[in-house]
Amino acid sequence: MKKVCGFYVSSMHLVTMMLPYIKDKINHEIKIETFFEHNLNNNITNVLNNLIINKEDKEKILNINWKSSRLKKYSNIEKILKNIIENNKEINLLISGSEKYINEVNNILNIFFEKYTAKINNKKITIINCYEVTEFDDNIREILDEHEFIINTSGIHKVEEIFEDYKKRVVN
Repeated sequence: MKKVCGFYVSSMHLVTMMLPYIKDKINHEIKIETFFEHNLNNNITNVLNNLIINKEDKEKILNINWKSSRLKKYSNIEKILKNIIENNKEINLLISGSEKYINEVNNILNIFFEKYTAKINNKKITIINCYEVTEFDDNIREILDEHEFIINTSGIHKVEEIFEDYKKRVVN
């Protein structure tokens, strides 16, 4: 399991930042499941309407759930995750919103993964937590400490590749 973090300043920035990564994953037939605090439907539609992109890729991208995900009962989320795990070898879970929302989703995911450890052992799972910059306090270090990787428009990189002094400060 790989944990990735990302930071965005607006929902439009989130969509444009994630689009190259998402396009690559759908072209490799990798399942993307979303947990968004805020609805991103209008933003993704606007961005795709202004890009030159083939119709098939556009449809696949629009078929991803860009609506907000209300955290309902654990059993509802468990059912969704079980179906995804059973039917896919590689899964990307894209989570965005406030730090509180992301923590709630990650807690639910942790409960699920503990319960179904045997089913996920042979799966490649990437959790991408995208934090809205205006929604978290000055605790970026804590967020980086919880993730080994960071995503931006050029893809996923080790945290220390993006923040060169980060590991130096952690060691000292």
